[in-house]
Amino acid sequence: MSLNPEHLLTFVQVVRHGSLSGAAETLNLTQPAVSSQMKLLTHAVGEPLFTRHRSGVTLTTAGDGLLPHALALTRALDGAQGYVRDLHGLASGTLSVAASSTIAAAIVPAVLARFHAQYPAVTIHVRQGNTREVMDALHSGQVELALIEGSPGLLGPDVQVQVFAEDHLVLVTSPHHPLARAGSDLTALPLVWRERGSGTREVAELALARAGLSTITLLELPGTEAVKEAVIGGLGMAFLSDLRVRRELRAGILTQVPVQLPGLRRPLTQVTPPPEQQSRAARAFLHLLQHTAQNEAGNGPGGT
Repeated sequence: MSLNPEHLLTFVQVVRHGSLSGAAETLNLTQPAVSSQMKLLTHAVGEPLFTRHRSGVTLTTAGDGLLPHALALTRALDGAQGYVRDLHGLASGTLSVAASSTIAAAIVPAVLARFHAQYPAVTIHVRQGNTREVMDALHSGQVELALIEGSPGLLGPDVQVQVFAEDHLVLVTSPHHPLARAGSDLTALPLVWRERGSGTREVAELALARAGLSTITLLELPGTEAVKEAVIGGLGMAFLSDLRVRRELRAGILTQVPVQLPGLRRPLTQVTPPPEQQSRAARAFLHLLQHTAQNEAGNGPGGT
């Protein structure tokens, strides 16, 4: 039996909302209508696509395999709708972006300010998380663009990866910490880490492993701000993005510990659908991102 494109589009909404009722509300349909479409789609596939439970639905193996194809169809339709919006000069539309924490805090706000000044009628949705969470949001179709500091992992043929700027990590501590002037003779580094899944942590751990440097994990905290506060309080040292600690370094709240450690530079990467499947809002955002990110990443002490 052939697949009905409308049923695939509805299937994506069910997955995004995690329930038939949520999809029905978004599509302005009744829940029985959505349920009927999903029954027809399940019959066409020949395998159950999800299991229903009290709090919503969960994808089966077959549903998980079908999802990338349904998302590709959704993006193709969004691309066609984006072309129509082009004719109206972005008088409306939505832009959904997910960014890992350094990019979200240091680069995205300036890009969004310029974007909003040029396209005030476009609704903007921004999600923030670590690299793993951002890529999950892209793969599940919750966002159109992903901006990450770590590795994107395994990718399908329907996405593109491009480096838009470069960042590098610095080792920082409180100016009053005993190791603040330790120089290159660091042995067992007492470190405060970001949570696992963080691109910052992945880069620093790899550089340390390659250099054969030993470390002592004092604490793991969720997010850069929490790590900064712990280090400012004198707890230990941390590898953080130069972009995230410039103000504190200039103010003397933190101090950079000089350490010869190759591998602390990292690309800032955009992961997107192909250009023909991007909305005009996404293309406009990426154009502004290129210019803003290069300025931000090349500015300030230790800039690249």
